Formats: sequence, structure tokens, C-alpha cells
Amino acid sequence: MIVEGAIAVKTAIKSKYRRVEKIYIDVDKHNSDVAYIVQEAYTDRIPVERCSIERIMELASGKTHGGIIADVEPRRFQAITSLLTVDKPFLALVEGVEDSYNLGYILRSLYAFGCNGVILPQREWNFEDNVMLKSSAGASEYIPIHLSDDLIETCEILHQNDFKIVSAFRGKNAKNIYKANLKNDSILVCIGGPLRGLSKEVLDNSDEFVYIPYANDFKNALNAASATVVVASEVFRQKHEGD
Repeated sequence: MIVEGAIAVKTAIKSKYRRVEKIYIDVDKHNSDVAYIVQEAYTDRIPVERCSIERIMELASGKTHGGIIADVEPRRFQAITSLLTVDKPFLALVEGVEDSYNLGYILRSLYAFGCNGVILPQREWNFEDNVMLKSSAGASEYIPIHLSDDLIETCEILHQNDFKIVSAFRGKNAKNIYKANLKNDSILVCIGGPLRGLSKEVLDNSDEFVYIPYANDFKNALNAASATVVVASEVFRQKHEGD
């Protein structure tokens, strides 16, 4: 599998969830990115080949590589238990977002606001590594991700570990997100995509529903990436209030 561009390659080198097999760099390219990548590759014993731009273009699938690509292993995903190792973790479940570009944006926001791990339904995801690496600015390589093949079982495991499951859903008895208590518990925040939203399995296992208040009578929901920013930033604010 080839990832392309300096940001993607630097992130893959630092990732805990995949191994870089080999790096290819345009023989005529010399800048700070190249120097950094070569040094990190040397430290991690990753082979580096300085080659022609034509060779890189043969291996690359896109045109935004900038003369730097890497052959990497597929990303490894994490067991649900590995997401429970921090004190009062903030986890997120994202459902119904099938586009890798938007998923990358979502992972970027979750990682920026301190999310400790992400749960995705296994059946939905066909990962396009290059797309997610770029749209997430590398966050997709740093945040733990669990692929769940049974969301009911996953919710049960979290409940057994004293999680509060909160879904962003304008249903009956939903609370204004700014008035909900998101700070004192181990928490799973569930966010649905624009086509199907959250599944019945997730909604039926939710402890609380929250909604994002608007300044006017706007009827259309925010998209999943925008909603994630609002929800994740509020979780972060509450958990760090007084810091």
C-alpha cells in the first residue's frame, strides 16, 4: 500500500498502528521534509531509496506526492478493551459516514479535542488511507480505532465498564448539549451521518440524547463533521473546566 506526500509519510513513520516498509524520495528533492524523513527512517531502520521522479510516478496513484511516497502495511485496528485503559475515557462512535474524506475531518476534530478512541461499524468502512491521512492531517494514524461487528455487544461492554452513552439525536427528552453533564463520567458520544443517522441498536442503548441549539429556526442539521466539532469541543470544555 502506497501513501503519498511528506505529511502522510511523516505521519506513517510516527504511527503506532502500521509499519513502513520502504520510502521513496525524488533524487532531486532536497528540503527540510526530506532531511527529517531520512533521519527518522534511519532511526527506525526503514529503507530509503532515492530515485527518479518517473519511478515515483509509476508507484503513486495520485499527483500530489511531491516526490515523496512510502510503501506501508495496512493499518492495524484496536480491540475495544484497549480503548478503556485511560481514566474516564472520552470515546466516540461514528456511524453512517462512509466517505473517507469526511471521516478524516471527523477524526481530525476528535483527536484535536482529546478523544481517546473511535468506534466504527465494521461493515461501513472501506478505508482510503491517502484520503484520510490528508483530510485528517495525520490524526487518523494517531487515534485508536475499533471496528465493531456488533454494536449492541460493544455498547454492553461499555456499560459494564461504567460508561455513559450519549447520542447526538433530536429525539424525545433530548437535552441541550450545553446543559448536559459530559464531564464526570467515562463517556461514549455517538454521532450519525447525514443519510441514515444513528441506528436503532445505538439509540436503544443510549443513556441520554443531546442536541445542538441553533440561533434561529434553521431546520437542516449540521453535517457530521461540523456536529463533531461542536460536540467534541463541549466534551473537552467540560472535562477541562477549571484547568
